[in-house]
This record gives sequence, C-alpha cells and structure tokens, in this order.
Amino acid sequence: MVTAHPDDEVYAHGVAIAAFSECGARVVLRIASGGEAAEPGSGSMSTEEARRRRAPRLAASCATLGADSWDWIDEGRWIDTGSRRTRGSLTSANPGDLADAIASHIRDVRPDIVLTVASNGLTGHPDHILIHHAVVSAARACHSPVFASYLLPDDIALGHVLLAGVLPGVTVGSGRMTGLTPVKRALFEAPPRAGAIRRAALDHYTPGLGTLPLGELVATHPGRGDGLLLRAVYDAVGWHVERYTAVT
Repeated sequence: MVTAHPDDEVYAHGVAIAAFSECGARVVLRIASGGEAAEPGSGSMSTEEARRRRAPRLAASCATLGADSWDWIDEGRWIDTGSRRTRGSLTSANPGDLADAIASHIRDVRPDIVLTVASNGLTGHPDHILIHHAVVSAARACHSPVFASYLLPDDIALGHVLLAGVLPGVTVGSGRMTGLTPVKRALFEAPPRAGAIRRAALDHYTPGLGTLPLGELVATHPGRGDGLLLRAVYDAVGWHVERYTAVT
C-alpha cells in the first residue's frame, strides 16, 4: 500500500493491514513524505529532524498492525509542509515523477493488489489526492489492481454528531472531508480484534487518540483537525471496518 504521510496507514488501511497480516499475507507499505508538519514541535526543528523523530512512530504503528516492512518512496525528496505548496513539498510534487517512483517500488515488490486512498484523498487533503492519482497511474503502468479507501458522506455526518455531543459549538476538521459515493463499493469487515489493533496503532502517534473514550480525549487532546474527526467517524461506524472501491 502507498500513503502520503505516516499515520495514513492507520486511518486508511489499518483494518486491512491487521487482517491480512493475521492471515499470513505479506503487507508492504511505502510512504511519500515523513509527515514532518505533524510532528510535535516541528516548527522549531529541521525537516530532517522532524522526519527522524516521526519515523519510530511509523515503525511502531507498522509493528502493531503487523506490516512486514515499510520504506520511503524516496526519502527526503518530498516533505510534508501541511498542504503548503513550497519547494520540496509533497503538495507541489510533479505527478509524473511521483508516479514513476511508485512504479519502481511496485515492480520491485510485485504485489497482488495495491491499496491507496480514493480520488478525494479520504479527507480531501491535497497530498492524499495527489497520491491517489500517482498510485493509479503507476499501477496501471505495472498492470496491478488498485483498491482505494473511502468514507461515505453519512459516515462523516455521524462523526460530526458524536463530536457535537462532547464539543458543542466547536468546529472540528478542515472542512475538506465530505465523503464519497463511488459506483463500485465494498465493505471490508474484519473481526473486532482488528479494530482494537488499529486503535493501538494510532496511539503511537498521539497517546490516547485511538483508545481513550472520546469525551476524555477531547479534554486532553488539543487538536481539532481531521485526525479528531476521523477518530469520531470510526467510533461511529466501527473501527474494524473499512470501505474500498476498485479503481483499476
């Protein structure tokens, strides 16, 4: 599977990774950027240091989920700048260059399927949308089937309802996450254990983000972005389910 940032593997594919690995499948992850902008204190350190600090969180998440290995698509070539189009940012990457780099990994790994996010990037984040198009282009060139993770508009609405109960009057999320209703739809449902594993993996990035009760979490977690909204969505629809659509 291919993602834009560390923690995307949990939000978009955590159930699939946990379920496939428990069945004995080899699960390989490739990451486009180091998630540098999401690392606490990133504003006061170099991008290299932010990536160095975030990498162990990614490694711990992959170990918890059961992924066999992970690697950068091209370490340091693209960085996470929080959606800002600046030199070297993933947001401003040339789609063809990114697709070529991903295709190289697909040829090396030779996966049976490739997982990524849907055309709206799951959350509407421009880096996620770019990854979707680059993965689809690369996979078509390599004749590899792609399945993309998405959320329905109703899923997101349910998340907002839960949040309104614990954060009345507070806007949560970037506003970009609106959901998708693709023609080809499949619900991937695993045993509840996969959901517990997914929750534990998310905690490696922010303690309690996956496992604390939502009411307790909002009292201690300062973030009010898409990560918190996704947490509420999965509380509503089930941590052990994911939605996928066939792309190629």
